[in-house]
Amino acid sequence: MLPIGVLALAVALQQASASQQPTPVPAPEAVAADTRTMRHANGRTPALAFAMRVPTNASRISVDGRLDEPIWARTRVMTNFSQTAPSEGSPATERTEVRILYDDEALYVAARLFDSDVAGIRSQLARRDAPTEADLFEVAFDSYHDHNTSFVFGVNPSGAKRDRLVGNDGLSSDDGWDPVWTVATRIDSVGWTAEFRIPLSQLRYSTARSQVWGVNFFRRIHRKAETTVFAYSSTSDRGYSSFFAHLHGIENLPRSRRLELAPYGVTKQERIDPGAANNPFNDGSRQKWSAGLDAKYGVTSGLTLDATINPDFGQVDADPAFVNLTAFEQFLSERRPFFVEGGDIFNFNTTSQLFYSRRIGRAPQGVADSRGGFVDQPDHAEIAGAGKLSGHVGPWSVGILDATTSAAHAEIDSSGRRFKDEVEPLTNYFVGRLRRDWRGGADQLGFFTTAVNRAIDTPALDFLRTSAYVGGVDFGHRFAGNQYNLTGSFVTSRIAGDTLSIQLAQQASSRYYQRPDAKTNRYRPLATSLDGWSGMVNLGKEAGVYQFGLTGSATSPGFEVNDAGFQTSADDIEFFAFGNRRWTTPGRVFKYAFAGNNVRYARNFDGVRDAVQYNVNLSGIFLNNWNADAHFSIAPRVQSPVLTRGGPLAAKPAFWNVSGGAGTDTRRILATYEGAYYSHNEIGGWGAGWFASIDMRPTQAVTVSVQPSYSVSDSKVQYITS
Repeated sequence: MLPIGVLALAVALQQASASQQPTPVPAPEAVAADTRTMRHANGRTPALAFAMRVPTNASRISVDGRLDEPIWARTRVMTNFSQTAPSEGSPATERTEVRILYDDEALYVAARLFDSDVAGIRSQLARRDAPTEADLFEVAFDSYHDHNTSFVFGVNPSGAKRDRLVGNDGLSSDDGWDPVWTVATRIDSVGWTAEFRIPLSQLRYSTARSQVWGVNFFRRIHRKAETTVFAYSSTSDRGYSSFFAHLHGIENLPRSRRLELAPYGVTKQERIDPGAANNPFNDGSRQKWSAGLDAKYGVTSGLTLDATINPDFGQVDADPAFVNLTAFEQFLSERRPFFVEGGDIFNFNTTSQLFYSRRIGRAPQGVADSRGGFVDQPDHAEIAGAGKLSGHVGPWSVGILDATTSAAHAEIDSSGRRFKDEVEPLTNYFVGRLRRDWRGGADQLGFFTTAVNRAIDTPALDFLRTSAYVGGVDFGHRFAGNQYNLTGSFVTSRIAGDTLSIQLAQQASSRYYQRPDAKTNRYRPLATSLDGWSGMVNLGKEAGVYQFGLTGSATSPGFEVNDAGFQTSADDIEFFAFGNRRWTTPGRVFKYAFAGNNVRYARNFDGVRDAVQYNVNLSGIFLNNWNADAHFSIAPRVQSPVLTRGGPLAAKPAFWNVSGGAGTDTRRILATYEGAYYSHNEIGGWGAGWFASIDMRPTQAVTVSVQPSYSVSDSKVQYITS
């Protein structure tokens, strides 16, 4: 059932939001004037865009791509697009017109994309969110108007949809966000059109009577390798939604109180090799059924409460098959809708991922005692109930998640006698995120916490921690017209449980306390808790043709967040520095070019230097849209505390490697890329290889890809034992 704390907080925030006064909006003429009113944090006066409410007596808009409703002709048009490539800052070579309407239910966007060569319009059928070699139109809304978060909707001339949630002013992007919306496209004698209907329920916005949103429009003309944008920013600028146009005319939107209920029932028939003819749990096929409920409630227009009981995650994409021979866990992306919705709010600026939602509903960690018989092991812990409150309240971003997974039991049949073994305990997960923005998102201060509590009542599960707590604070400060950025964070962690669970934590691949030559980290077999911390600070120049960055971070040996997060290393002190140069305007040879170098130095708390490496990276796009890249790395001899997996330190020989490749124009029906690499180390080991990618697109619905490769190596380092 829905956790009481999440529900109570939702009610409190709903009342607080309702008490806010409407925010006055200056007239568009005042914004356009040089008054600094509603300027972006980068000091620039934004472009202006306009939306119009659909009159109550107007005919219903049919989303068919025709744009023939009379209301579209009376709607203010946005045009004057500028190129971001190939001729950065120049006017677009083809005219684009965009109009926006809205009513109490949805936003409507009409895009007329003129083209002087209609036969050259490139379209391609594809799955949702799949990249295409085709023309493209996108509209992005910053409906919070926080200059950080934006909702992006795009389509190509074939009607292939793409959408994503962009956070942190462009530094994060999530295409797992799949809202419900419709779009229709048409190719005609003067170009092509796109007509969108985006329900307001899929966006989040304030409760003010009059609102200003951020908006931008993007177009790609594939045959010309031309990209254009309405609210222009150069390739060397740092930011995304902070450069959007200001959208005026949004007034009297309904205060969303939407309630969506989605009950479900699923029955499955599985056909699995039973392994033995007399397996009582599997005769080659078996049926399973389940039922549950998903619910979504709009607490306010900017705040959404999600709840789920025994959620149906069966319709999301299956995880790819993999073979993991490393000492570290495989990271898997999240595709479950309940966790994807509003997931960007839980991002935290640190070296480890503090919240990894795949922990919730994971495969049971315990193993049943077969007792010489057969075992029916559940494949995941069922989520008995979960609630999530996410969104914005004024300048605050709020994210609260609470979930409970039921105890999971394996059933055993031993010579006809049935037993049940608990393989995963009853577990509660709590995640909280709070962030405050200033200066249009240029300054941020945030707080983060996770808590995991397990009800362990069987000795067989004493290897699991009974509790795990994490708390942290992070900050961000952009200055000098958003060209420079100072960020940092500090996090603490504490895990507790039976001595067995803490022994396993100390022996984990992220720290290896049992190493015979460990000095700072002493293995404590009787410990019942483990504490740690992690901190980092970064200063960088992110805009302009020259960029640089300096990062220092430290993670204590006892830092542990894997109960609710994802972490592969601790016991680290690391420094990283880079410097880059970009050429974003076409020259005599290149349309775009990049040259960068970086250096990394790392040691552990014992003072053992375990990583030093220098890298050079070069890449470019030629005027004919071919591309090339080259890379070089060199590293001295270091010592590794993890190579022997708990054994003594092992030397990693000095090495160098070089790689590179070249590719043809990806817009063509046949596009290829070929590359090669060579590496050599100080003890005579070496490796070399060739790889290629051949893509053929005979029709807009068919793509054939072949990726041959060949490699050979002579390794002088061999694993013996640990």
